Formats: sequence, C-alpha cells, structure tokens
Amino acid sequence: MQFMTPLLTSKLAGQYVAVDPMGLFVSTSQVVLAPVLLGALLNQYMGRLVESVSPVMPFIAVATVAVLCGNAIAQNASAILASGLQVVLSVIFLHGSGFFFGYVLSRMLGIDIASSRTISIEVGMQNSVLGVVLAGKHFGSPLTAVPCAVSSICHSVYGSILAGVWRSMPPNDKQGA
Repeated sequence: MQFMTPLLTSKLAGQYVAVDPMGLFVSTSQVVLAPVLLGALLNQYMGRLVESVSPVMPFIAVATVAVLCGNAIAQNASAILASGLQVVLSVIFLHGSGFFFGYVLSRMLGIDIASSRTISIEVGMQNSVLGVVLAGKHFGSPLTAVPCAVSSICHSVYGSILAGVWRSMPPNDKQGA
C-alpha cells in the first residue's frame, strides 16, 4: 500500500498522491478489523446480548452507510452534477461486472447456484464505504470520496434488487449440481 497507491494514482490519474501508509493501516483497522474482532468477541462471550441486538443491527448498518455516503455526496453535489454521468456510468459498469463475473465464473468452476449467487453479491458489493472513510480522511480533497459514495449507493441498490430477484427464484437442486 505504501508504494502501490501513489504509483497507481500517478499512472492512472496522471498525478502523484502522497500516502501515509501507517495512517491508512490504522484507519482500515478501525473501520474493518476492530468491528470484526469486537463482534467475534461479543458473539463468543456475550451470546445473549448479540441475540438481542441482532435484529436491529442491519438497520444500524444501513443508516451508517447512508449517513457516510450522504455526507460525501451532499458536500460535493455540484461536482457530482458536473461529472455525475461519467462517475455513475463507471460505477454501474464496475459493480455490474462484479455481479456478472462473480456469478458466471463461480458457475464455470462448478459451484452450486446458491453459492454462486452469494459470491456474485459479495464480489459486486465490495466495500465502498471503506473507500469513503479512507478518501475523506487521507486524501486532501473531499472530492476523492465522491466516487466511493456513489459506488456505495449503486452497489446497495443493485445488490438489493439482485437479492430480491434471486430470492423469488429458489435454486433448483438439479441445476446446482
């Protein structure tokens, strides 16, 4: 990460971007690692608490994503409107490709339909919110968070629609072999 992010931004965006690797590591740990470890510990040692709060946690997760992405989009509304079509089309293609190839390649590898659907949704819905947090905190311009915020909204809508469609079409055991 220490040298790849500056190198890639230099080559792909035509501009060198200095990156604080330790800062990115700490932020990523705070956003990803700490909640996973805390959840695992709570699940292991406080099972009743986990059972009681589990029903509300999806709502809290969605609300958190909405606030983070809404904030990034609200702060940069004029920039989004100016280049929005380009950003939105790029994001649609990125996530659409993830959903499509996640499913098709899983099926080509002989993975059953239900698991291929799960892989498709996982690949298509990679964590854009982490990008919003890291971009907003570590890359000077608040505009750097905009593609991630738009991406998060798009993959949430896409993933929800796809999950709803697939839920209405249970996999046939004969197809999954």
